[in-house]
Amino acid sequence: MISRRRFLKTSLSALAFAAIPKISFSQSNPDVVVIGGGSSGLSVTAELMKKGKSVVCLDAMSRKGGRCFTNTSIFGVPYDLGAHWLHNFNFNQIAKYGKKQKDIFDIYKDPDKVMIYDGQKKVKGMKLYGLYSKLGKLKNKTKDDVPLSNKVKEKWLENEWFATAHQIRFPCESGKDIDQYTAADGKLNWESYGEGSQGGDGFVKQGYGALLAHYRQNVPVQLQTTVNEVKWDGNGVKVVTNKGTISAKACVITVSTSAFNSGKIKFTPALPIEKYEAYDAFSCSNYNHVTLQLKDDFYKEYKVKPDMYFTPKITTKGLKSPEGYCSTMNLHDSKISYFDVGGQFAKDLEKAGSKAGIDFVLQTLRDTFGSDFDKFFVKGHMTSWGKNPFVLGAWASATPGKANLRKNIKTSVADKLFFAGEATAKNYGTVHGADRSGARVAKEVLSFV
Repeated sequence: MISRRRFLKTSLSALAFAAIPKISFSQSNPDVVVIGGGSSGLSVTAELMKKGKSVVCLDAMSRKGGRCFTNTSIFGVPYDLGAHWLHNFNFNQIAKYGKKQKDIFDIYKDPDKVMIYDGQKKVKGMKLYGLYSKLGKLKNKTKDDVPLSNKVKEKWLENEWFATAHQIRFPCESGKDIDQYTAADGKLNWESYGEGSQGGDGFVKQGYGALLAHYRQNVPVQLQTTVNEVKWDGNGVKVVTNKGTISAKACVITVSTSAFNSGKIKFTPALPIEKYEAYDAFSCSNYNHVTLQLKDDFYKEYKVKPDMYFTPKITTKGLKSPEGYCSTMNLHDSKISYFDVGGQFAKDLEKAGSKAGIDFVLQTLRDTFGSDFDKFFVKGHMTSWGKNPFVLGAWASATPGKANLRKNIKTSVADKLFFAGEATAKNYGTVHGADRSGARVAKEVLSFV
């Protein structure tokens, strides 16, 4: 016999694949069609259903959750292929939901412990964090919508820890290198709660994707349904899919900016030029996990605590995309460690393939912990969000000089086309921000439907 708590937890992975009633497209005539079954699409669907509206939510993938999904088959433990940090921990509404489900979820604050290596020597890292702090202050005080690299002091580039500080502050936080990053985006768009500290980050042992799936377990999604065209020139809208055409009063688009930019969804007539310009200015950044399952002997021998951040010195010179990673070791005491790559290096590594990514990480670990490190290695996996045809990247990030266009992504068209998603959120690039964008759009839709 197993306990209720264990039974509930072992049932989580099935939620994302739960059987969804099939929709008869020939008879379907809902109030609203929602394109995209990620956090924002699930949110707007749930909110509209609460108000008694008929809604059809479509997703091209074989699962719901979008860029927030927990896999348990690769390593045999919860592994978040996309989002895994519960950002803004104190005010994250999805985290608050999970905390109430104590029989199911173990949710806790990020312990924020770090170990830093210079070659094979463990160091305190004062030089690294001194420079990291300077880059943070530069980010905060810069108002100009220009590449932040324009503001970097020449002497910083000569610092032996510059590439490492660059990696942590930019590719790992924004998915972009400093020469492709504009600080104006955050100043124009990031939400300030006015509630004191936002609480840093948190984790959920069962996986963020599993938490999102439970949070939205009652939201039906028609999976493996590809939208080819949205016609909005008549009364209402007609959404043309690989399974038929749906007529509705309104349509909500929640796909990633890069998926939108791919042109796979045709709009008839074409949308206002401002809409295309805004989406184009916020294509998805580059970010992937290279994840290794390591034997417990490694964590014991090197005194690596669960959820500890591991930072080895990166030797890349100048403003070149840092060839390194930000690592979270032994996440949730699961024996898997994430080595996250971002920026142009992440794009190049993804192009080279999973084996190249895993080999790169293994070589850096040999350089740090000795040539016999492979005795600890069990297996590895690398995500490839840039190659996922339904996402084509990580999250929306501004092109320098165009940060002010983010607001144009979320503007409605003709009172029947509405836009949600992490790109439209004040807390952009986050799961809970995407969820809030769905709630915002639902209120907007209700004014017209």
